[in-house]
Amino acid sequence: MKKTLWIAIAGALAASVIAASAQEVLSANAVGYIKKTLPAGGKLTALSIPLNNMTEASNVFGRTSVAAEAPVNAVVYFWDPILQVWSGGAKSTKGWASGISNRVIASGEAFFLKGDPAGVSDIEVTITGEVPADATLSRSIPGSLALGTIANPYPVDFMFGQSSLASNASVNSVVYFWNSSLQVWSGGAKSSKGWASGIYSNVVLAAEGFFLKEASTVTSWTNTKPYTWP
Repeated sequence: MKKTLWIAIAGALAASVIAASAQEVLSANAVGYIKKTLPAGGKLTALSIPLNNMTEASNVFGRTSVAAEAPVNAVVYFWDPILQVWSGGAKSTKGWASGISNRVIASGEAFFLKGDPAGVSDIEVTITGEVPADATLSRSIPGSLALGTIANPYPVDFMFGQSSLASNASVNSVVYFWNSSLQVWSGGAKSSKGWASGIYSNVVLAAEGFFLKEASTVTSWTNTKPYTWP
């Protein structure tokens, strides 16, 4: 008989924590949730959805728990890696516009979400879904100094400098991390000696998005599943 494991991934969760729970899983897929905060005053948060939809083949934004729990007047922004522009819009009392609602969020894709600009309190939203069982997952990046949104396709934290994304990035590539508290970017370029220590040691949280400007012809990041289950 299948047994389902619910995993609470609240903000930060290391791969070792997930792996330690493997003994609880028999032959079933693991279902998890990740809680994220939309700061008061309509401040931006960089998100991703590293959990698979339970009933569909892809994560359609308007049918995600994040879209459902976002308050009226929340705004979502999707990055177009070809046109290098943002698209998106606000949630009305009737919900999200069809073009936004039907937008498919790719594995490893990041996007911006902000709550009601008039909101005086932080809003918590929950990413729910099935923990990916794929041995590897890939995220396309544009390359040639174009900006691309990146996120870990698996629901775990990782140190940027220890990732294959960081090691395979070409010299002069630039990474940008979003600070939700300060509402600013941080980051920097990869030199011939590698990444600066502060960039190398930066921990990217589960379901956190960031930007990478690949300087040359590297056009994808293939990540290996960091846990032994489901």
